[in-house]
Amino acid sequence: GYCGAIRESQCLLTTYGLFLLVILVAEVTAFGLAAAYKDRARTETKNYLQTTISTYYTSSNERNQTDAVTLMWNYMMSELHCCGVDDYRDFALSDKWNESKRDRIVPPACCVQTSLFQPEDKNCPFSPNETNSYFKKGCYAALTDWIMYNRNLVIIVAVAVGLTQLLAIFLAFCLCKSIEKYRGMRL
Repeated sequence: GYCGAIRESQCLLTTYGLFLLVILVAEVTAFGLAAAYKDRARTETKNYLQTTISTYYTSSNERNQTDAVTLMWNYMMSELHCCGVDDYRDFALSDKWNESKRDRIVPPACCVQTSLFQPEDKNCPFSPNETNSYFKKGCYAALTDWIMYNRNLVIIVAVAVGLTQLLAIFLAFCLCKSIEKYRGMRL
């Protein structure tokens, strides 16, 4: 868009406008499909989350963790005060967790924390209970609760992005038309 405007190129501006239009149509289509098939979307999301734990989640050296999936899960569990997809038993399905967990039953991120990834009760990973951990509260339910609580904000952001794209499409085609109208007239 920027290059097309600077160079006064109708081809670049048209390409930019059409590209934005395709993205906007894809976003509206994705939103419509998600709304129409919300039960299937929920099932697929839950299955995907379970797959990330069973395939990628590891427990090696939580303080210096560099695995993106494990970091994401640890952060989500810490922030949403939850454990696993449905509960702590989801980690039993993870080969990498089982290889490196030692005697732990839950990751430290499932525990009540004093600071990020630091359990308040040092025995929590080995002996979780209702007071020192969130081991019975699944993150899928916590995440959907968070989304429902913030749905107005999510809708406002989605509408704002869509309107911004519509404005950019409109302006790209207006500029393209004005370039044609004023071709040859230079200051």
